Amino acid sequence: MATRRPRVMFTCSEDIKETLELWSEEEGRTVSNLVERIIAEAIAARAKKLKSSKSKVQDEE
Repeated sequence: MATRRPRVMFTCSEDIKETLELWSEEEGRTVSNLVERIIAEAIAARAKKLKSSKSKVQDEE
């Protein structure tokens, strides 16, 4: 049985929407799946950056 996942809605320009649609078609995914992947990568990059920043602060102490 599939578990319902939370939904998030956002607005964007028509240009961004078209770009996401083309990109998702090229990768054989849905726009929703593509956006989830992009966000997951951005979250991982941010976490890495924050971890690095915290490490630098601790080194300076």
